Amino acid sequence: MYRILMFAAAIMLVGIWQADSVSAYQEASVTDGGTVSGKITYKGTPPEPEHFRVVKNPEFCGEERDFYHIAVKKGVLLDAIVVIEGVEKGKPMASQTMSMVGQNCTFLPYTGAVEKKGKGKKNRPVLEVLNEDTVIHNPHPFEMIGAGRRSLWNIGLPEKGDKLSKGLRVKRGNVVKVQCDQHDFMHAWIRVTTNPYWVLVGKDGSYNIDQVPPGKYTLVAWHPILGEQKKDITVGAKGTVKASFEFSGAGTGR
Repeated sequence: MYRILMFAAAIMLVGIWQADSVSAYQEASVTDGGTVSGKITYKGTPPEPEHFRVVKNPEFCGEERDFYHIAVKKGVLLDAIVVIEGVEKGKPMASQTMSMVGQNCTFLPYTGAVEKKGKGKKNRPVLEVLNEDTVIHNPHPFEMIGAGRRSLWNIGLPEKGDKLSKGLRVKRGNVVKVQCDQHDFMHAWIRVTTNPYWVLVGKDGSYNIDQVPPGKYTLVAWHPILGEQKKDITVGAKGTVKASFEFSGAGTGR
Protein backbone atom coordinates (compact mmCIF):
# COMPACT_ATOMS: atom_id res chain seq x y z
CA MET A 1 0.00 0.00 0.00
CA TYR A 2 2.83 2.36 0.93
CA ARG A 3 4.55 1.76 -2.43
CA ILE A 4 1.32 2.42 -4.27
CA LEU A 5 0.85 5.74 -2.46
CA MET A 6 4.46 6.76 -3.12
CA PHE A 7 4.08 5.89 -6.81
CA ALA A 8 0.86 7.92 -7.06
CA ALA A 9 2.54 10.87 -5.33
CA ALA A 10 5.47 10.67 -7.76
CA ILE A 11 3.08 10.75 -10.72
CA MET A 12 1.33 13.79 -9.28
CA LEU A 13 4.66 15.60 -8.79
CA VAL A 14 5.69 14.86 -12.37
CA GLY A 15 2.34 16.16 -13.57
CA ILE A 16 2.77 19.37 -11.59
CA TRP A 17 6.32 19.82 -12.88
CA GLN A 18 5.19 19.28 -16.46
CA ALA A 19 2.33 21.75 -16.03
CA ASP A 20 4.76 24.36 -14.67
CA SER A 21 7.15 23.70 -17.54
CA VAL A 22 4.41 24.18 -20.11
CA SER A 23 2.93 27.29 -18.52
CA ALA A 24 6.27 29.03 -17.82
CA TYR A 25 6.90 31.99 -20.11
CA GLN A 26 9.29 31.34 -22.99
CA GLU A 27 11.34 34.00 -24.74
CA ALA A 28 11.29 33.92 -28.54
CA SER A 29 11.52 36.28 -31.49
CA VAL A 30 8.24 37.87 -32.57
CA THR A 31 8.07 38.59 -36.30
CA ASP A 32 4.34 39.09 -36.81
CA GLY A 33 3.38 40.74 -33.53
CA GLY A 34 0.53 43.15 -33.13
CA THR A 35 -0.07 46.25 -31.04
CA VAL A 36 -2.53 46.95 -28.23
CA SER A 37 -3.20 50.57 -27.28
CA GLY A 38 -5.77 52.79 -25.66
CA LYS A 39 -6.40 55.26 -22.87
CA ILE A 40 -7.22 55.09 -19.15
CA THR A 41 -9.62 57.75 -17.86
CA TYR A 42 -11.47 58.63 -14.67
CA LYS A 43 -15.11 59.75 -14.52
CA GLY A 44 -16.32 62.05 -11.78
CA THR A 45 -14.56 63.80 -8.91
CA PRO A 46 -11.71 61.84 -7.28
CA PRO A 47 -11.58 61.55 -3.48
CA GLU A 48 -9.68 64.06 -1.42
CA PRO A 49 -6.14 63.14 -0.32
CA GLU A 50 -5.58 61.42 3.01
CA HIS A 51 -4.23 63.84 5.60
CA PHE A 52 -1.43 62.80 7.95
CA ARG A 53 0.15 64.51 10.94
CA VAL A 54 3.83 63.66 10.89
CA VAL A 55 5.00 62.06 14.12
CA LYS A 56 8.53 61.01 13.20
CA ASN A 57 11.06 63.42 11.66
CA PRO A 58 8.70 66.41 11.24
CA GLU A 59 11.78 68.64 10.97
CA PHE A 60 12.65 66.86 7.71
CA CYS A 61 9.34 65.50 6.37
CA GLY A 62 7.18 68.43 7.44
CA GLU A 63 4.59 68.55 10.19
CA GLU A 64 1.69 67.56 7.89
CA ARG A 65 1.38 65.57 4.67
CA ASP A 66 -1.39 65.03 2.15
CA PHE A 67 -1.21 61.78 0.21
CA TYR A 68 -3.19 61.22 -3.00
CA HIS A 69 -4.07 57.52 -3.24
CA ILE A 70 -5.88 58.33 -6.50
CA ALA A 71 -4.35 60.97 -8.77
CA VAL A 72 -6.44 62.38 -11.61
CA LYS A 73 -5.46 65.14 -14.00
CA LYS A 74 -7.89 66.49 -16.60
CA GLY A 75 -9.89 63.28 -16.57
CA VAL A 76 -6.82 61.06 -16.88
CA LEU A 77 -6.20 58.39 -14.25
CA LEU A 78 -2.51 58.43 -13.36
CA ASP A 79 -0.45 55.55 -11.92
CA ALA A 80 -2.42 52.80 -13.68
CA ILE A 81 -0.75 49.78 -15.24
CA VAL A 82 -2.00 47.76 -18.21
CA VAL A 83 -1.09 44.07 -18.44
CA ILE A 84 -1.79 41.45 -21.10
CA GLU A 85 -2.41 38.13 -19.37
CA GLY A 86 -2.12 34.77 -21.09
CA VAL A 87 0.94 35.40 -23.26
CA GLU A 88 3.10 32.29 -22.89
CA LYS A 89 5.76 33.00 -25.51
CA GLY A 90 7.19 36.24 -26.88
CA LYS A 91 9.69 39.07 -26.47
CA PRO A 92 12.40 38.85 -23.79
CA MET A 93 11.70 39.72 -20.19
CA ALA A 94 13.38 42.98 -19.27
CA SER A 95 12.30 44.06 -15.81
CA GLN A 96 12.88 41.47 -13.09
CA THR A 97 14.03 44.24 -10.73
CA MET A 98 11.79 47.03 -9.48
CA SER A 99 13.83 50.13 -8.56
CA MET A 100 12.44 52.52 -5.96
CA VAL A 101 13.80 55.51 -4.05
CA GLY A 102 12.88 57.10 -0.75
CA GLN A 103 13.01 60.79 -1.61
CA ASN A 104 11.57 63.73 0.33
CA CYS A 105 9.74 61.20 2.54
CA THR A 106 8.00 59.67 -0.47
CA PHE A 107 8.46 56.32 -2.18
CA LEU A 108 8.94 56.82 -5.91
CA PRO A 109 7.45 55.61 -8.13
CA TYR A 110 4.02 55.18 -6.55
CA THR A 111 3.23 52.26 -8.87
CA GLY A 112 5.40 49.96 -10.92
CA ALA A 113 5.61 46.42 -12.20
CA VAL A 114 8.13 43.63 -11.99
CA GLU A 115 8.37 40.35 -13.89
CA LYS A 116 8.36 36.97 -12.18
CA LYS A 117 10.17 34.44 -14.35
CA GLY A 118 8.92 31.32 -12.60
CA LYS A 119 9.07 29.34 -9.38
CA GLY A 120 12.14 29.03 -7.19
CA LYS A 121 14.44 31.46 -5.41
CA LYS A 122 16.47 32.30 -8.52
CA ASN A 123 13.35 33.38 -10.40
CA ARG A 124 11.94 35.71 -7.74
CA PRO A 125 11.39 39.32 -8.74
CA VAL A 126 13.63 41.77 -6.90
CA LEU A 127 12.84 45.03 -5.17
CA GLU A 128 15.69 47.53 -5.04
CA VAL A 129 15.32 50.54 -2.72
CA LEU A 130 17.66 53.51 -2.32
CA ASN A 131 17.29 55.95 0.58
CA GLU A 132 18.02 59.48 -0.66
CA ASP A 133 16.90 61.13 2.59
CA THR A 134 18.86 61.90 5.75
CA VAL A 135 16.26 60.11 7.93
CA ILE A 136 15.66 56.39 8.38
CA HIS A 137 13.17 54.61 6.12
CA ASN A 138 11.96 51.03 6.62
CA PRO A 139 10.68 49.64 3.30
CA HIS A 140 8.20 46.91 4.27
CA PRO A 141 6.67 44.96 1.36
CA PHE A 142 3.50 42.88 1.75
CA GLU A 143 2.08 40.30 -0.62
CA MET A 144 -1.61 41.18 -1.00
CA ILE A 145 -3.86 38.11 -0.97
CA GLY A 146 -7.51 39.05 -1.26
CA ALA A 147 -8.43 41.08 1.80
CA GLY A 148 -5.35 39.81 3.66
CA ARG A 149 -1.65 40.40 3.31
CA ARG A 150 1.60 38.60 4.09
CA SER A 151 4.80 40.34 5.22
CA LEU A 152 7.75 39.59 2.95
CA TRP A 153 10.53 41.39 4.86
CA ASN A 154 11.27 44.60 6.73
CA ILE A 155 14.69 46.23 6.42
CA GLY A 156 15.82 49.60 7.72
CA LEU A 157 17.81 52.08 5.67
CA PRO A 158 19.10 54.47 8.35
CA GLU A 159 21.53 56.59 6.34
CA LYS A 160 21.37 58.61 3.15
CA GLY A 161 22.77 56.47 0.34
CA ASP A 162 21.81 53.17 2.00
CA LYS A 163 20.52 50.68 -0.53
CA LEU A 164 18.98 47.22 -0.49
CA SER A 165 18.21 44.65 -3.16
CA LYS A 166 16.11 41.69 -2.08
CA GLY A 167 13.82 39.12 -3.66
CA LEU A 168 10.04 39.24 -3.29
CA ARG A 169 8.82 35.78 -2.30
CA VAL A 170 5.39 36.17 -3.87
CA LYS A 171 3.45 32.90 -3.66
CA ARG A 172 -0.26 33.46 -4.32
CA GLY A 173 -0.86 37.12 -5.08
CA ASN A 174 0.11 39.41 -7.95
CA VAL A 175 0.19 42.67 -5.99
CA VAL A 176 2.80 43.90 -3.50
CA LYS A 177 2.28 46.91 -1.27
CA VAL A 178 5.32 48.74 0.10
CA GLN A 179 5.01 50.96 3.16
CA CYS A 180 7.49 52.64 5.45
CA ASP A 181 7.29 51.49 9.05
CA GLN A 182 8.77 54.82 10.15
CA HIS A 183 6.37 57.07 8.21
CA ASP A 184 2.76 55.96 7.74
CA PHE A 185 2.19 58.30 4.78
CA MET A 186 4.76 56.57 2.55
CA HIS A 187 3.02 54.07 0.24
CA ALA A 188 3.90 52.39 -3.04
CA TRP A 189 2.53 49.48 -5.05
CA ILE A 190 3.96 46.84 -7.38
CA ARG A 191 2.12 44.64 -9.88
CA VAL A 192 3.81 41.27 -10.38
CA THR A 193 3.51 39.96 -13.93
CA THR A 194 4.50 36.67 -15.54
CA ASN A 195 5.42 38.14 -18.93
CA PRO A 196 6.90 41.40 -20.27
CA TYR A 197 3.64 42.61 -21.84
CA TRP A 198 2.79 45.43 -19.46
CA VAL A 199 3.15 49.19 -19.35
CA LEU A 200 2.65 52.10 -16.96
CA VAL A 201 0.19 54.51 -18.57
CA GLY A 202 1.51 57.88 -19.69
CA LYS A 203 0.68 61.25 -18.17
CA ASP A 204 -1.94 61.69 -20.89
CA GLY A 205 -3.54 58.36 -19.94
CA SER A 206 -2.40 56.57 -23.07
CA TYR A 207 -0.66 53.21 -23.28
CA ASN A 208 0.89 51.14 -26.05
CA ILE A 209 2.10 47.52 -25.94
CA ASP A 210 3.82 46.16 -29.04
CA GLN A 211 5.32 42.90 -30.30
CA VAL A 212 2.29 40.99 -29.04
CA PRO A 213 2.14 37.48 -30.56
CA PRO A 214 -1.12 36.75 -32.40
CA GLY A 215 -3.67 35.12 -30.12
CA LYS A 216 -6.51 35.55 -27.64
CA TYR A 217 -5.68 37.17 -24.31
CA THR A 218 -7.08 39.00 -21.30
CA LEU A 219 -6.27 42.70 -21.14
CA VAL A 220 -6.14 44.08 -17.58
CA ALA A 221 -6.13 47.73 -16.50
CA TRP A 222 -5.05 47.92 -12.86
CA HIS A 223 -4.88 50.65 -10.25
CA PRO A 224 -3.82 49.79 -6.68
CA ILE A 225 -6.82 51.51 -5.06
CA LEU A 226 -9.48 51.23 -7.76
CA GLY A 227 -8.78 47.59 -8.57
CA GLU A 228 -8.77 46.12 -12.05
CA GLN A 229 -10.92 45.93 -15.16
CA LYS A 230 -10.61 43.23 -17.80
CA LYS A 231 -11.39 42.80 -21.47
CA ASP A 232 -10.98 39.83 -23.78
CA ILE A 233 -8.95 40.73 -26.85
CA THR A 234 -7.83 38.99 -30.03
CA VAL A 235 -4.57 40.15 -31.55
CA GLY A 236 -4.06 39.41 -35.23
CA ALA A 237 -0.74 39.09 -37.07
CA LYS A 238 0.68 42.61 -37.29
CA GLY A 239 -2.74 43.83 -36.23
CA THR A 240 -3.85 46.67 -33.98
CA VAL A 241 -6.26 46.44 -31.07
CA LYS A 242 -7.78 49.53 -29.47
CA ALA A 243 -9.08 49.17 -25.93
CA SER A 244 -9.76 51.90 -23.38
CA PHE A 245 -10.92 51.79 -19.76
CA GLU A 246 -12.87 54.21 -17.57
CA PHE A 247 -12.62 54.13 -13.76
CA SER A 248 -14.65 55.95 -11.12
CA GLY A 249 -15.37 56.05 -7.41
CA ALA A 250 -13.14 55.95 -4.34
CA GLY A 251 -11.99 52.33 -4.55
CA THR A 252 -11.41 49.95 -1.67
CA GLY A 253 -7.66 49.24 -1.69
CA ARG A 254 -5.37 50.82 0.91
